[in-house]
Amino acid sequence: MRFVRPGRYILNMLLFLILVGGVVYYLSPYSPNPSTILIDAFNENRALNGLILGVLALGVIYNLNQAGMLEGAINWIEAFRETVDPRRARLPKPPGVINAVAQLLLDADERGGRLSFESTRAILDSLATRMDEGREMGRYIGHLLVFLGLLGTFWGLIQTVNGVGATISNLAIGADTGDAITQLINNLKAPLEGMGTAFSSSLFGLSSSLVVGFLDLQASQAQGRFYSDLEDWLSGRTDPGRADGARTAQAYEGDVAAALQAMESAFAAHTAELVKAHAANTAQLKDEIRALNRSLIRGGKD
Repeated sequence: MRFVRPGRYILNMLLFLILVGGVVYYLSPYSPNPSTILIDAFNENRALNGLILGVLALGVIYNLNQAGMLEGAINWIEAFRETVDPRRARLPKPPGVINAVAQLLLDADERGGRLSFESTRAILDSLATRMDEGREMGRYIGHLLVFLGLLGTFWGLIQTVNGVGATISNLAIGADTGDAITQLINNLKAPLEGMGTAFSSSLFGLSSSLVVGFLDLQASQAQGRFYSDLEDWLSGRTDPGRADGARTAQAYEGDVAAALQAMESAFAAHTAELVKAHAANTAQLKDEIRALNRSLIRGGKD
């Protein structure tokens, strides 16, 4: 059988990134319809928004690497399958995701190339554990982007509340209505800047989380397909006799348990019969003793 390469999943990732890049370009000053909405939103809080974009870049690279490392794993397995060297000396170094898998395959190869049912299960469990660990990091990056967006939202709301409070306090001092309105308009700048921080951070955080979430989905699908292909290939290398032997041993243990239970039941029934016989003999002995006593009493009277 042939393993499905992760290339098509990586292609989906790249096409999606190109689509996102097209949207960003359309909203930039360099598009046919120039717009400064993204630049203005970024300038509302450069530090936090720059951190969000940095985490986004890290998530993109990480998910592409998660899918790309499967190519090396497939190459190693195909080299292992096609090599004619019995010592496997020319095999490349296995990627980290299949280190344990490679070791178990090499150990089984030294014993004749067939795997036991337990070895196959251990290989698949090891691979599933390593893949789950990798996916946890990808999910954490997505959650971190949402958190940073919400952090910017609350940061902006705090600035807005403080600005509104300061504006109201300053209005209480003014006496002239015209000056108060002018002062109100001037003092509304700080609250509006806070709202800009809140909305811009939410925009960058949630959008970045959407991008990373799609890439993580594609990487997970690529890993799931590799796991299924490896499971199908290992099923052809697994010795069914060993699995049957394990089932035979289990059946033997079940027969022994059933025999012991039958013996216990027979022993209990035999014990019950002995108790009944003993009770009957005791009753008969008591009757004979009473009859003997009566005979002795009549003889004494005579």
